[in-house]
Amino acid sequence: MDQTPSDAALLRAARQGDERAFLHLYGEHRAALFRFAWRLSGSQAAAEDVVQECFLALLQGTGFDGRAGGLRTYLLGMARNLALGRLRLAGRECEERHEAAGARGPLDDLLAEERAALVERAVRGLPVAQREALTLFEYEGMSLEEIAAVTGAEVGAVKARLHRARESVRRRLEPLMAPHPPTAAGEKIATCGRTPRSCP
Repeated sequence: MDQTPSDAALLRAARQGDERAFLHLYGEHRAALFRFAWRLSGSQAAAEDVVQECFLALLQGTGFDGRAGGLRTYLLGMARNLALGRLRLAGRECEERHEAAGARGPLDDLLAEERAALVERAVRGLPVAQREALTLFEYEGMSLEEIAAVTGAEVGAVKARLHRARESVRRRLEPLMAPHPPTAAGEKIATCGRTPRSCP
């Protein structure tokens, strides 16, 4: 039974001009790199640039050593350095957001979208070190050890950052968790600035 080529073997082939090998690597790792770079930079355009730079550097460079860890960890570490470099050059964290426009759905869908947006803003408001730890753990499913390899931090530091990030997000989202008093059956919700009974 044929085995799937390893990332290291595919990378060797890609560097020798094998387009299929490159496309396989790109398809395998592009989404994770984009998500991570986008959540760090806050910019879709910057994230796309980071992804392109990562793969260009991967093809041209010789830094990856499969014996030292997986290619995903190596690429995420490269994406981190590029994204943080862009933030430093900008002198501040970019707040640009890419918001896809879509048709308004049922109320439940709108509420779900609102909650998702609030969660995204809460994560975006974290310090970079906490944000990257939370992103890699929750969104990319990486272990503490893998995150430490990507960020160059000790496992204990990653664990502390993750804890602080979760606590900060939880505090920011507490208003969402607060129970609202139920309204009487059939009672209209006041939207006219007066009491429910005086609304038309």
